[in-house]
Amino acid sequence: MSEELAIPSESELHRRITTRLGDADPEEVAAILTAHGLDLTAPLPARRELVVHRLYCEGVKSTGTAAKDGPFTLDIPLGPGPWAIASEINSAGKSSVLWALSFALRGEGFAAFRRPETVGWFHYVRADVEVGGVAASVRLTFERPGRPHARLLSADALPALLALEGRGEEGPGVRTVSEAEPPEVEALIGRFMMDRLGLRPISVWTAEPGAPKGEDGQRDSTEQVHGWPSFFYALALNSANDTILLGPTTVGQLPVRLMQLFLDVPYASELTRLVTARKAELQEESRVARRADEDARARQQKVEPLRAALADAQQRLRDLRDAQPDITALLQAVERAAAQVVACQDAHQVAAGQLEAARKNRLADQRAARRARQSSAARLLLGALDPEACPRCDHDIDDARRAIEDTEHRCSVCANPLPDEPNDPEAAQEALTRIDDRLAASQAAETRFKAAADQAARTLEGARTAYEDAAAALAAARSGEAFTLLEQTQQEVFTLQGALTLAAGETTGALPALAAALSEPIAQPTGPHPLNDERVLAVATEVVKEVVDAHSRALFTELNGEILAIAQALGVTNLGSVNLNLAGHLNAIKSGAKHPYSSFSPVDRLRMRIAAVVGMVRVGRRRGIVSHPGLLLIDAPTADEVVPETAHQVLQTLYDTGNDIPGIQMIITSTESAVWDIFPEDRIVTGVDGRELF
Repeated sequence: MSEELAIPSESELHRRITTRLGDADPEEVAAILTAHGLDLTAPLPARRELVVHRLYCEGVKSTGTAAKDGPFTLDIPLGPGPWAIASEINSAGKSSVLWALSFALRGEGFAAFRRPETVGWFHYVRADVEVGGVAASVRLTFERPGRPHARLLSADALPALLALEGRGEEGPGVRTVSEAEPPEVEALIGRFMMDRLGLRPISVWTAEPGAPKGEDGQRDSTEQVHGWPSFFYALALNSANDTILLGPTTVGQLPVRLMQLFLDVPYASELTRLVTARKAELQEESRVARRADEDARARQQKVEPLRAALADAQQRLRDLRDAQPDITALLQAVERAAAQVVACQDAHQVAAGQLEAARKNRLADQRAARRARQSSAARLLLGALDPEACPRCDHDIDDARRAIEDTEHRCSVCANPLPDEPNDPEAAQEALTRIDDRLAASQAAETRFKAAADQAARTLEGARTAYEDAAAALAAARSGEAFTLLEQTQQEVFTLQGALTLAAGETTGALPALAAALSEPIAQPTGPHPLNDERVLAVATEVVKEVVDAHSRALFTELNGEILAIAQALGVTNLGSVNLNLAGHLNAIKSGAKHPYSSFSPVDRLRMRIAAVVGMVRVGRRRGIVSHPGLLLIDAPTADEVVPETAHQVLQTLYDTGNDIPGIQMIITSTESAVWDIFPEDRIVTGVDGRELF
């Protein structure tokens, strides 16, 4: 950190905030900051190191290429210092190798290194790395082009990982710590890198596309969180024709935020979260106010329709109430009908019993009349007992006994001989007449009882129908639909009354307490401003921003000198000065005139970007911190250079930089012949005869 500027502690920041708030309660201030996830603990010096020690790839090269169609395997040993992936021809696979490595390090291939025709060639990628002092191996298995399954291995020591052959994963001290399917690969790698490198996401606030402007001219915005994929732009550099110094976007001043992060500016991450939290709070307040204004205008437009709607709802409520039946009367009707059913059931049972007894009597008289005419023995006893069962033992007198009585003249009850039949025709006729009269009487009785039973059944059926009708009327009156409709209409009336009260200050006979309360003037606060979240966040943002800006200016002043020296060494001609400001503008002077970054040629833009990143590394190392991971992947730094001497100068500068700065690892690609003059053979990755790598 800067010797001139001290880093304030958390308690000092809280003291400054509470003082500006008017001696507010520090505990209350801390509680509000904590509620928004803000921790102002003084940061510790960063120690971010990322070194690639081995890159291993397997795949199948499509047919129809210039050479080496079919399966391929790459096994590239790497380490700290400068490295060149070189060939004497174009389309040799140099950028594709960087793309494969970036996929393992980023969880998604770096777009600037991507060559569409080679993406499907890679079936397996392995990168053995040290991240923050931890040995790890990222294994990507591509079942579909660009959609790998990932496995993350770790080991007690790096040599244990490097000793594994090809796709091997088993060895002493080696273990699988995590894995992910294609949709989660980027998140897994990003989380691992962020945790091990001690990085925090950067939040920026950006306007929502298509959002309307408010009265203050501002659009509703949303938070964008930038994590490892965006930070990777400070590691992966190329000669693409873009106009952004660092990072994927300039929204929210992301380039300068990245520089502050990799220069380890104190409280830089906290400032981005404070700004985001405050903007979110302000936006919510603005939305509340806007909704209130819109509601007020809407209420003015809706007063008359509300009155009409209320009158209609009240009339419907009256109609529904008038149409509601008398539930008590319906209950009484059901009870009366139920009692009538019970009485009719009893009467029906009595009539049915009488009918059954009459039927039995009639059947007995029919049998007696039939036997009297068929048997002289029966005629003899017509006036005597004609039992159905023995009067002593209750056994039935069956037809066999009756037949014996007819044929053998033995009593069917006691089996003794019957007396001789008197030969008196008049007596016999008289006996038959008596039995016929008895039969007629029993038949008449059965007919009467049947008529009574039928009448009782009809009466019972009518009673049951009356009960069902009464029960149905009660059920209909109690139905959920009727009550629900009544309740909904009542609620509609209440809602419309409340809406009309709020819209026009009218009570319409309801909600008088609410109307009275709304008519009371709002008491204006007196004394100091109340302590609310937005006010605390605003003051905290001011205090932290002062700290961040002061340290940024000091570090940027030092960084400006590094950028100028490195860019000149990389061949950026006529560059007179650089004055990086807090808005992320380079403010370069070239050939004596102002020269914005977007006006540089593509090759010079890449060299300025390299100068900015290398400058950050140098400033950090000089101050004893490892704020940048130290890895640089540079694709074709001399691709557009037409002067051989300048190309040689650029490559020599990059090689010297990779050797001179402690802990830096620089991997470049090139087709320049000067690579073989500058880089030692063991630092060059190339194919056979300097041609295709695979």
